[in-house]
Amino acid sequence: MKKLMLPLVMGLLCLGQSIQVNAQTAQVQIIHNAPDGLAAVVDIYVNGGATPTLDDFAFRSATPFLTLPAGTQTIGIAPGNSTGPGNILANIPITLVAGETYVVMASGILPDVIVPNNSTLYPGSVAANGANIGFDLKIKTMGQTTGTSTTGTDVLVFHGSTDAPTVDAIAYGKGVAGATIVDNLAYGTYTSAYATLPSQLYTLNVTPAAGTPVVDSFFVDLTPLANGAGVVFASGFLNPAQNSNGPAFGLFVALPNGTVLPLGKIGAAEVQVVHNCADPLAASVDIYVDWVRDSVKLDNVAFRSGTPFVTLPSGYPVSIKIAPATSTSSADAIASFAPTLMNGEGYYAIASGVVGTGFAANPSGVSTAFDVVFIPGAKATAPAGNIDLFVYHGATDAPEVGVAANGGLAVPAFDFKESAGYVSVPAAEYRIDVTAANNAASVIAPFYLDASGLGGNAALALASGFLTPSANNNGPAFGLYALLPSGGNFVALTAVGAARAQVVHNAADPGAATVDVYINTLADTIKLDNFAFRTATPFVNLPSGYPVKVVIAAPTSTGIGNGVIATIPVTAMNAETYHLIANGVLAPASFAVNPDGRSTAFQLVVLPGAKEAAAGTDVDVRVFHGATDAPTVDVIANFNQAAPLVAAAAYGDGTGYLTVPAAAYTLGVTPTGAGNAGAVARYLAPLSGAGGQALAVLASGFLTPSTNQNGLGFGLLAVFADGATLLLDNTTSIDLEQNNGLIRILPNPAGSQFTLEASLDAASPVAVKILDMNGRTVMARETQGVSGFQSWNFDASQLTNGVYFLELTTDKTRSVQKLVVRQ
Repeated sequence: MKKLMLPLVMGLLCLGQSIQVNAQTAQVQIIHNAPDGLAAVVDIYVNGGATPTLDDFAFRSATPFLTLPAGTQTIGIAPGNSTGPGNILANIPITLVAGETYVVMASGILPDVIVPNNSTLYPGSVAANGANIGFDLKIKTMGQTTGTSTTGTDVLVFHGSTDAPTVDAIAYGKGVAGATIVDNLAYGTYTSAYATLPSQLYTLNVTPAAGTPVVDSFFVDLTPLANGAGVVFASGFLNPAQNSNGPAFGLFVALPNGTVLPLGKIGAAEVQVVHNCADPLAASVDIYVDWVRDSVKLDNVAFRSGTPFVTLPSGYPVSIKIAPATSTSSADAIASFAPTLMNGEGYYAIASGVVGTGFAANPSGVSTAFDVVFIPGAKATAPAGNIDLFVYHGATDAPEVGVAANGGLAVPAFDFKESAGYVSVPAAEYRIDVTAANNAASVIAPFYLDASGLGGNAALALASGFLTPSANNNGPAFGLYALLPSGGNFVALTAVGAARAQVVHNAADPGAATVDVYINTLADTIKLDNFAFRTATPFVNLPSGYPVKVVIAAPTSTGIGNGVIATIPVTAMNAETYHLIANGVLAPASFAVNPDGRSTAFQLVVLPGAKEAAAGTDVDVRVFHGATDAPTVDVIANFNQAAPLVAAAAYGDGTGYLTVPAAAYTLGVTPTGAGNAGAVARYLAPLSGAGGQALAVLASGFLTPSTNQNGLGFGLLAVFADGATLLLDNTTSIDLEQNNGLIRILPNPAGSQFTLEASLDAASPVAVKILDMNGRTVMARETQGVSGFQSWNFDASQLTNGVYFLELTTDKTRSVQKLVVRQ
């Protein structure tokens, strides 16, 4: 109180002559509770003295109990900048009885006769009981300078809020469940006498005399006021907007020594309690939350779980105690916290750190001792279509880190027990990467979050657990988690691993002969530009654990959203290796149907178990049937009818790997069960130099191009791990009629020479090949055949003894006979 004590002493000196004349005195405490802005600071003159007894006496301040002469005294009220009694605005007489103790409350609005039209500034101030709200001194006898109980506090209440109705005041505390300490108190009046309350904690509800609704709630701590007394006064305007934006309603207590204390206004705060203490000793805890009127026990709260948002009182300390899961009461608590929450605020209360010993130190030197971190600003909702993520670093042994979302730096840097506030992003899929501080390119741990269904929600995102469990009592491993406003168990963000994949273009549709391929990993996009039919990539790195979008687009596309033909999600498994084969046709109705009734629609076939190399000097081969109009087939190697290399492969089927020696092979494609004699085509696979390699062989193209928009014809495509492709040499023509009865070998078995006889329907070029059992061509001749019977002599002296196949091909026929050489 500005310049209070010196004027008091001066005022008492001014009254010295009266005291000498009349030794009878009274005790008086003056409280300034007039909310009128023109009286915010006043000077008080007693009996017209030349100087103010109370100089610059401020609103909501009080004097100690003063000793004044008994009898009638004139109290003059002047502006705070008064220069003498000539500036007094109002003189109010009071009569003091010798030996009495008084409380004098300055209250109300300066009347229009003092300040013209002043009442028009306070249209909302009309006392409900019809009382005069003009400025006045409200006097109460039997004021108390001390208490009457060593364990209690004596309280007198005054209603000094001009626009508040007649009220009740109801107290709640331990052992006091709704005691009415003020009943039907009207503006300008005191309670009839002091009430003695136990010196403890209370909440006080001020209500209309009818009982509801609550006008306001306040916190009262009487524990330091045992054997004391005080005057509680209602002050200010319930509706400041209708009263010149004057001071808002509140409760205050004036103590006998002149101290004025505000009673804490109680509101409501929303709190989500979160268990993120990774210490194995605290895997499950009991949480006791206690406030004046109530208490709650949260039983067996598990690590990585949280409550929904709960409403707690604001304005005074709320007790939160953490105890072992076996606790029987809050007395078993291992840690206690008493935050004072702000009205209307939302909070995360996050249990962090560790309880015991044997844990790694924080790399930044931040204390890892157990703590409950109260973070304001928490909320449950976000703008429609967005999700607001509140990011919190709760991993004790993790360094300062950053967070990147879909490759862009979202949070540059924050340390253990620090939060980065809310990051508002569209509700979509995200790659959330924990990165080195201020370096989005240095990924420490990648994660995936599908927030596409969480629009309109806010959520807490937490780093949780230990980067190095072995150095932290084998506690839970590090991860990123989300907690929704509804509470419950944390939702684990998917840890992203690494996979390998080779992309192969085997879609024979002429409309997709060349395409652009985009692989959207969320954090990055791989573009395969002008990716042609029967070409392949090398094996590339792909993230695992979440859907990677493979977008097929027109070759003229300018971006991932331009000219899209198909979008296909692919979810890889960690450490797995794949073939991703684009296959099928874009408009199946415009192409021949598959003979086995299988769908020929464009697709991305995902074949796991791909290899990038073979063991040793062998060759690993897998086969994929990718010819839309071809039936189920066998693949026969080196004319071996007894054991097909691949049996009963239908369109869309892929095999595992077959390990074969590095050599040249003849691969016969034949309808299932038809054997070598029924082969529709044979291909030379020159694998002699492919030792140690792994490859895929794909049936590719159309058996009948004429019924498939004249797309490329059928063939076998070898795809190597480095992305090289080889269309295997067709040693026959699949369009030729097979007619083995047209040729004869004499003698057979042959010695050093033999004769080949043939009968042709018409003149035609003739190609003759002799193939060994590995499918290698060991002898070849081309000549011009004539219509009718003819023969050719061959020198077999360079052939080793064994079994061979002789193949004669003309424009229209293909004939194969076994040749045995015995020299």
